Amino acid sequence: MDKRILDKIKKLMALAGSNNPHEAANALRKAQLLMQEHQLSEADVELSAIAEQSAAMANSSEKQPKWSLNLMAMIQQAFGVTGYFSTYQRRCFFVGYQDRAEIAAYCYAVLARQIKSARRDFLASLNKRLKATTKTARADLFCEGWVSGVYQQVRDLVPSEKEQALVAQYMSQKHSGMTSAKGREAKATKRDQDAGFLGFIAGKQVKLNAGVGGQEMAKLESV
Repeated sequence: MDKRILDKIKKLMALAGSNNPHEAANALRKAQLLMQEHQLSEADVELSAIAEQSAAMANSSEKQPKWSLNLMAMIQQAFGVTGYFSTYQRRCFFVGYQDRAEIAAYCYAVLARQIKSARRDFLASLNKRLKATTKTARADLFCEGWVSGVYQQVRDLVPSEKEQALVAQYMSQKHSGMTSAKGREAKATKRDQDAGFLGFIAGKQVKLNAGVGGQEMAKLESV
């Protein structure tokens, strides 16, 4: 579909809600003519509002660790979008209204960089004599706690029923063969549990206050 035509139809449909009966009728007639000319239905126009944006995955493993899935889930809830991983492309995708999907992908990218940096610092702080498997388990728990700490500051954004239906329709058309994935649990012992608490404390220091462009995004980027 030609984006220019869709944008023109959307503007006309918006004008069709005008309080001026003549203006509303004229806009609706023009919108209908354009839709007939380009063989578009109202459903096609509505569905065009749904888009997907992506960012590099925080973890590139074939089987994602639990903390990585939690990070994506948190972004989905914070911005009212649907998310999925493409391990082949090593990217995380967010589906929803255009602006919201864009913000979600941006925030995911920034938080992914921050959590990877925090993980490296945490690993560097561990006793060098610890086994590699123990270090990995503790780092995974640290990251799970980190995501939980960030999530404490998030207010969930629930999409409308109409938006949920449009996203579901988009996903069924574009990604019908997608399957669910189960996260890899951290192989930790009781002695490793403190790592999760340390991650939680670190995550609470992150400020999740990004908006579309400008100063608000800069605030998140600079933390």
